[in-house]
Amino acid sequence: MNVRNLGLTALAAIVICLPAGTETRASLPARYQHWLAEEVVYIITPRERDVFLTLQTDRERDIFIEAFWKNRNPSPGTEPNEFKEEHYRRLEYANRVYGRSTPLPGWKTDRGRIHIILGPPKNIESYDQVMNVFPTEIWFYLGDPELGLPTGFNIIFFKKMGTGDYVLYSPTQDGPQSLIADSMGNYQDEVDAYRALRKLEPNLARQTLSLIPGEPLTAGSLSLASDRLIATVLASPQKKVDVAYANALLKFKDFVEVEYTANYIAGDVLLQVIQDDAGVFFVHYAIEPAKVSVEDVGGTYEAQFRLNGRISDAGGRTVYQFDKDFRFNMAPGQLDDVRAKSISIQDAFPLVPGTYNFDILLKNTLSKEFTGAGRTVVVPDPGGAVRMSPLLLAYGAEQKDSRPGERVPFKVGDEQLLCQTRKTFGAKDSLVVFFQLPGLTGEIENSGTLRCEFLREDNEFLTRTVRIAEARQGKSFLVVQPLLTFPPGYYQARVALLDGKGKEVTGSKENFEVSLVPTVPRPLVVSKVIRAVKIEDDLLTTGVQLLNSGDFEAARKRLFDAYHRDPGRPDISLAYSQALFRSNDFRRVKEILLPFAGDTQPASDVLALLGQACQALGEWQEASGYYAAYLSRYGMNIEILNYLGTCYFQLGNREEALKAWAKSLELNPGQEKIKNLVESLKKK
Repeated sequence: MNVRNLGLTALAAIVICLPAGTETRASLPARYQHWLAEEVVYIITPRERDVFLTLQTDRERDIFIEAFWKNRNPSPGTEPNEFKEEHYRRLEYANRVYGRSTPLPGWKTDRGRIHIILGPPKNIESYDQVMNVFPTEIWFYLGDPELGLPTGFNIIFFKKMGTGDYVLYSPTQDGPQSLIADSMGNYQDEVDAYRALRKLEPNLARQTLSLIPGEPLTAGSLSLASDRLIATVLASPQKKVDVAYANALLKFKDFVEVEYTANYIAGDVLLQVIQDDAGVFFVHYAIEPAKVSVEDVGGTYEAQFRLNGRISDAGGRTVYQFDKDFRFNMAPGQLDDVRAKSISIQDAFPLVPGTYNFDILLKNTLSKEFTGAGRTVVVPDPGGAVRMSPLLLAYGAEQKDSRPGERVPFKVGDEQLLCQTRKTFGAKDSLVVFFQLPGLTGEIENSGTLRCEFLREDNEFLTRTVRIAEARQGKSFLVVQPLLTFPPGYYQARVALLDGKGKEVTGSKENFEVSLVPTVPRPLVVSKVIRAVKIEDDLLTTGVQLLNSGDFEAARKRLFDAYHRDPGRPDISLAYSQALFRSNDFRRVKEILLPFAGDTQPASDVLALLGQACQALGEWQEASGYYAAYLSRYGMNIEILNYLGTCYFQLGNREEALKAWAKSLELNPGQEKIKNLVESLKKK
């Protein structure tokens, strides 16, 4: 028999905040200091810099740098990386050309910085031989409106007071007078200075009023748009970057293999807590990677995903964790469809009441790419006053026949809700608004109504009143709203439960968008349809959750029920035994686990728990036998070695006790109590 490892030992908490001891730039090795402070200083975002400074090892830093450039590659997954090559080409040019006439390296000069950020200008006008005008250059660029830049603009440099290197010119901060050699005290105001410069060089004078050609300004006016332009130019490299990859790298670097780490892809998660007709709460979730990489297998295409989920409490303690594999094949025609629409991986699992963090990690095992996200999950207590769940907005609902015990994600009654993480709908869609009302009973249920409001950009667009019975489907409620009359735009759906007097009792709201296109592409749904789910399966899952949460009495009762439904299942027997052990019923632990200890290859958890139960009962010889069997089959374990040493000591076998503890100290020399015990025994 094989006993599933229930994973009761909590993983380290996944956190995204920076630790108190964030590493400073000064403590970085020289090559990373150079990369951060010189090579990418103008293009790295503040968040990327913070994450980089948080990394603790050179391996982590190298992976980050690889991901940094991959995230900027205009043709992801291809080599060479045009962005990276162009950046270093600009950096080399800036150092070679703009560092000639100044003690500063070229990348530190104003012209060098602009060249690195924007590249070579479309045109340069040079005014270095004009009488009584300080040397000036005007660089002309075509701008990208998506970055907030005008379609065409100038960047002006001049030598302040005619000496030193060229510096950036600002129409508001410097003005025309800063370009005239004899301007010191000779002009009453900027208008006077502009007229003087116009006599010296009309074309230059005209362009000193604004960096944006065609901006309607007169001499003496302030071009605030020019100052905004300079700020936008300097910040433009950061606007091109989605820093989600850096956050994901920091969050998941200890949970994904090295070959995945630099290959983050964007993704999003949708989840909804739904109570089934038996009263059990399930977390239904969907995760949608931004792209899907596949492998050609004899004319068909295969995709393989590994999904890791972790539920933890406010203290970071693991309450529940799982691993699942999703694998599917596609014909060539389906491949094009998936690439255009992506996929939605969906599943559901039971969860006991409480407020949790849900961290989900999806790995593409073929392409070694990963995506992940964290969400807060609230499972309400079944008792208490009536309240409305969060709204789930679906783009449809399909009749779904199912066999007894079959579990389908996002299935409510006889219908499966069709939903995706992006809440965008087309005019041809009928918006399906799903919610539940735990605690709904009595007078409100009989006399109450549902008010459904749809607001367009905070203005009332449509309001409907629905009788509770019309929307009810078991424990759930569905309100269907066709969108044919909804113009494209941003909306909010609000649903309120009203009592018999029209007073609002509870409500929820959710935002959505109606697209310009009548039909929105929908992802291919890949779901875990679990067939023949037994009651004891959910009792086991939720019992382990209660056990990990520290509610030992509730866990024992639930796992007792699961055990008596199927006492021959090893995983249920082990979980129930763990609950009994926490309740100090060590004799019962032995009775339940002894049949599994005789297997040809007994599970590690069975041997460990049997040893601990016997040790707690003072049965030292039997306990040492289980511990020794564990070590011979599963290798060294510090905790088991310490337990074994204690058993030998209690049996009076000091020599074997010292051997076990010495081996434990080899694995972890920092165990002060064990070290002191060994030293004291050696002196006797």
